[in-house]
Amino acid sequence: MNRVEFTREIVGLFQEMIDDGEHPIGDFWKRSDEEQKRLFDAGLSKCDGIIIISKHQRGCGLDIYFIENGKLVDPKRGWEYWHKRWEARGGSPMIEWDKGHFEG
Repeated sequence: MNRVEFTREIVGLFQEMIDDGEHPIGDFWKRSDEEQKRLFDAGLSKCDGIIIISKHQRGCGLDIYFIENGKLVDPKRGWEYWHKRWEARGGSPMIEWDKGHFEG
């Protein structure tokens, strides 16, 4: 999935979420090499940004979180549900240790 396709599909997924009563927010859509390396050095990513490139660096990864009453919550239908919906749009399967991460 290229960046244009990813954008189209992630926007469609957001619309599904909103239509279903969720309140999604997106984070870290595009990362610089330096930001990716900083996250790797802090133990927050398994991609070092140099040898192992993150989908975020290519603009094909997005972290999605859900908000209720100003607080982060799990999605009403669960992470597995939304990842299955994402897979139906051509996205990659859920990464168990990074459930909020969606990539194409």
